Amino acid sequence: MTTALGLDIGGANLKAADPDGRVQVATFPMWQQHRELTDRLRSLSWIEHPDLVGVTMTAELADCFETKTDGIAWVIDSVQKAFPKSEIRIWLTSGEFAEPHDAVELPKLVAAANWHALATWVGRAVPDGPAILIDTGSTTTDIIPLLDGFPMPSGLTDLERLLHSELVYTGVRRTPLCAVSPSVTLNRTKIPLAAELFATTQDVYLVLGSIAENPENTDTSDGKPATITAARRRIARMLCCDALELTEEATDDVARQLAHAQHDQIARAVLLVKAKQNMQMRAAWRDNVGAEPHVILSGSGTFLAAQVAAECGLTSTVSLSEFGSHAVAEAACAFAVARLVVERCRDDLLHTVPFHDTDK
Repeated sequence: MTTALGLDIGGANLKAADPDGRVQVATFPMWQQHRELTDRLRSLSWIEHPDLVGVTMTAELADCFETKTDGIAWVIDSVQKAFPKSEIRIWLTSGEFAEPHDAVELPKLVAAANWHALATWVGRAVPDGPAILIDTGSTTTDIIPLLDGFPMPSGLTDLERLLHSELVYTGVRRTPLCAVSPSVTLNRTKIPLAAELFATTQDVYLVLGSIAENPENTDTSDGKPATITAARRRIARMLCCDALELTEEATDDVARQLAHAQHDQIARAVLLVKAKQNMQMRAAWRDNVGAEPHVILSGSGTFLAAQVAAECGLTSTVSLSEFGSHAVAEAACAFAVARLVVERCRDDLLHTVPFHDTDK
């Protein structure tokens, strides 16, 4: 039996999954702790020596690396050191795996390829006609058009995807609130927000009940617990106030305004991607131009993606959690690359396992 592990190595989180849906997620600030990556990867895996390790990453953008090429080389070397007995394969945006020594020579295809692995795997759920994958995570939202089960992006690099609204740099935990909206309305007066990392979107969704409180989680802007009370204090600071100056009702209203602003930002991008998808279908003389695309939702911010899809009038939706679990949806890219590496690379093991002469 082949054992496999999928790794999605990000700039702020590490995610691991096996093809059966077992998942581990760990906070890991790459820009501070990149030298500890090998040890953290070892501790993250529940399989001591997996036969296959599929890897995808976004960590190369962390500012501890001089260039993305440097970051890719560091991540791949760390994975090799963590799993020295495993066959390691790196996912490329060309839709295939590469061996480590080849992958380091192809940085443009390796960088930020996790969305492509996910789209390639989930596309089989919608083998005919148009579909859109909305993957909202802690930091970013990917909006990926699919056609007949295959990803059909307008861009492959982060720069191209930002340009075409297929990457929206906003998520449900780590986005600073001053990046969501420049101002809010308080007592019928528009008030600018402080351009400071006083609070993040995690605080908004804690207050609104979309994210559960976790007093043990101190991965917040002020290092205080991820509780509603602490989140309200952090949001108040965005208006240069404290909890004595801003009532709970006012703070909660500010949270609702900011959630609405983030919804609108993602919804605009979804509608742009949908419009481009219709243009592509028209150019290809497809007879189902204008058909409502199926929508696949994933990520730790699936709740937000679902709200956005509804706002855009997209009712034919399915969540990746329905295929597995909430944990699988949260670590969707790691799960996808685990499935793909088994499907595509299991035969490679036949060429690497030593031959044993049973007659001796």
